[in-house]
Amino acid sequence: MEVLIRLILNTIKLLIKKKSYIIIGIIMPAFIIIFFNFEFGSDYKYKVGIVDNDKSYASNEIIKSINNLEDIESTYVKEKDYNLLLITQQIEVAVIIDEGFQDKILNLEAQDINIKSIKNNDVEACISQLIDLKCDDLTVVASLSDGDINKFKDVNIEYNDQLTNLSLNNIKQDIPKIENTLGLIIFTLFIVAGNIASFLIEDEENKTKIRILSSGVSKWKYYMSMIFIFYIMTMLTSSIYYLVGKILNIDFGMKNSINFLIVIWVFNLIAISFNLCIVSFTRSRYASSIINILIVVPCCMVSGVFWDFDVMEENLQQIGNFMPTRWVYLCIENLQQNNSLNEIKSYLMYMIIFSIGLFVISFARLRLKNEL
Repeated sequence: MEVLIRLILNTIKLLIKKKSYIIIGIIMPAFIIIFFNFEFGSDYKYKVGIVDNDKSYASNEIIKSINNLEDIESTYVKEKDYNLLLITQQIEVAVIIDEGFQDKILNLEAQDINIKSIKNNDVEACISQLIDLKCDDLTVVASLSDGDINKFKDVNIEYNDQLTNLSLNNIKQDIPKIENTLGLIIFTLFIVAGNIASFLIEDEENKTKIRILSSGVSKWKYYMSMIFIFYIMTMLTSSIYYLVGKILNIDFGMKNSINFLIVIWVFNLIAISFNLCIVSFTRSRYASSIINILIVVPCCMVSGVFWDFDVMEENLQQIGNFMPTRWVYLCIENLQQNNSLNEIKSYLMYMIIFSIGLFVISFARLRLKNEL
């Protein structure tokens, strides 16, 4: 144990001397993610397509109430186009107001505004609830107007002055949100882990490994010390990102944001074990980097960290559900809703088991090559 600790400390001292690598390989990735958080993590607008076949005062009141929602951007679309716009994600929700809507309101008749989307989400539910409430308000106003449109307008103006605008959320728009750049965080950590794991190849090229083993250190202790150091280095990137994010008021979407860091620390195990597995099969730094990217990018795609998971075909979703990157996303999503680690302990366990499996494969491969 003493030999292992001494080996770890000596390796850390050598790494500290490589200031350029510490800055470029560990610190800079954290700040790159921070930059993209501010560039793309705020002011996201949910796009709502409005099909107004009535083009009346009452329908315009419905549209104004939708526009008053925070983080909503509405646009007028044609009825024949909204299906295609939904499929292509140019709009996320379509609101269809049929002709005769105002007449039904004034006559106190039942009215129905159609809301269409390709997936159920909180935005659709919020808009639907808002429209129902606004229709009820307009019906109350109509009951006081005796079917007179001019009186209806006057009463409605007085009524609106007493209402408080609904808000989709109570978060300031200028605060970057973590979920919009979660895919970039996951992808960057894989790249950082890949660069760190390539130290094993560099040690062999520089004969550092041979010198360490010739001093009496066993191969097992050598690899265990490397794994420990690699994990600490990836944790540094994650921790720097978290601390700077807290200082700059990045919105992690949860009351106890330290839970976010815990999830990322567990994910670091997967990133390191995955890249160690690659390195155990190839002794080329260039090849290991290419393999890392070729595997990580498709995994992130089917996991729904680059785009909405629900827009993918069902067979791709089934594949994505088995991806560790998907488990990370679900952990963050559950923490934002429930703020409890107990809700995600199964996913954390899956990630730990998965990383252990990759370590076992790596060690088995190294043993077959007589390197362990």
